[in-house]
Amino acid sequence: MSRPDHHVHRARLYKLASMAFDRPTDDLREAIRSAEFDDQLVESAAALGDEDLRERAETVADLSPDGADEIEDCYSTYAALFGFEQGGEIQQYEVEYGSGSLVTNTDTLADIAGFYGAFDLDLEDGNRERVDHLCIELEFVSHLALQTAYLEQTGDEKGVEIVSNAQADFLEDHLGRWVPRFRETVHDDADDPFYRALADLVVALVEADADRFEIEPDVFPEVPPSPTEGLTGGGDGDFRCGTCGSNGSQTSTPSPGSAEMPMGDRDGPY
Repeated sequence: MSRPDHHVHRARLYKLASMAFDRPTDDLREAIRSAEFDDQLVESAAALGDEDLRERAETVADLSPDGADEIEDCYSTYAALFGFEQGGEIQQYEVEYGSGSLVTNTDTLADIAGFYGAFDLDLEDGNRERVDHLCIELEFVSHLALQTAYLEQTGDEKGVEIVSNAQADFLEDHLGRWVPRFRETVHDDADDPFYRALADLVVALVEADADRFEIEPDVFPEVPPSPTEGLTGGGDGDFRCGTCGSNGSQTSTPSPGSAEMPMGDRDGPY
């Protein structure tokens, strides 16, 4: 059994990444201004003992906005890359990177919502993002990592097993499948070194957890197949996503306790 503080640092990294890829809030700008964001990012990455992860975190810290003008420009930079206000073209939604029939996407969204529901989590009132948004998926893994730390501290081995299995399944079936494609899009389309480095950090964090949980996410191809592939030509292909809805046995078991996912009400770094 690993140390509870190990999972606390995992939780913090996922949380900080979620905050940084979300619309910049006053809390985030203040955390960057005070160097709290940089310090906690590097501290937690170093605590996990992964050299690549530590180096990625240090790069993000080095490239984070510096100075009052850059910090105040956070929102406009985000909007230009990801926001609808300025026509940002980089998608932050899982289904945008996978293959594409309506049925497949519906199943994927339902499966993601099923993970959240299994742990009595729901989006905060007023939040209008889809369940497959990058920040929400990152925050979900953060929540489970923090819960794992609590369960380990209380000696609840069964609870640890349940929550660990849920993390492995979610990373393998969802987050781990599309963040490499998201990173490529950021590198191709974002002329901003901070967000490029942040995307690298997210992939490094997910890959470290893939090794930790001994999973191998089937990463979406660079060019998604046609929505009709598998429906024509008489082949044996199945047009449905091979993993959508496949985790009922894992995600139907709720963990101890319940919580509301604090999307849209971020309190800054832990």
